[in-house]
Amino acid sequence: MSLMRVGGRVTALRQKLGDKLVLPDRFKDTFVEKWLKYWNGLVRDYSEVAIGVVKETYTKPKKSVAYGTGILCLYKAAQHNPDDEAFMTVLRRQTNRMIMVAPELQNRVSADYLLMLERAINQKKLRFLSLGICTLVWVDLYAEDDCTYPAICEFTKVGYLNFHERVIDVGFCNEFWRLKWKMRDYDVNYL
Repeated sequence: MSLMRVGGRVTALRQKLGDKLVLPDRFKDTFVEKWLKYWNGLVRDYSEVAIGVVKETYTKPKKSVAYGTGILCLYKAAQHNPDDEAFMTVLRRQTNRMIMVAPELQNRVSADYLLMLERAINQKKLRFLSLGICTLVWVDLYAEDDCTYPAICEFTKVGYLNFHERVIDVGFCNEFWRLKWKMRDYDVNYL
């Protein structure tokens, strides 16, 4: 309950300082006064929100723990969001693992997936969309440096309604999950 009293003390201190701080007459009706009013209002609003949050955490502790856990999980997911460099590193590592296996012992699903990724990279159609907490890897219809009319026209681009059909991998927590899943059994062991 000591934080409840801190909120009252912060409010009292703000009122005392507001009474003591007086703007000189030369700054009256200028942008300095407007700027000062703006920042005073902003500080007042955010301090009220902070005090309200602290008071609500005391009245509803389970809700505050749930929100805190959710915010922490989102923060950690954003911190460990993989990028295109990480994807290329993992792809090279998986391709090198696949090369070490004889072609007749390779799993066709894994080999076809790696071949599709290599073709998309060679044709410059592979795109990455970072959403902050995860990264979507998708294949575009046209290369990034293609200057033909269908590639430039906005009506022939991948739309929002069929974008999910073009997504081939999802990166989350420093892993690209579909690539990891496809390469799970990349060699066919007959023994």
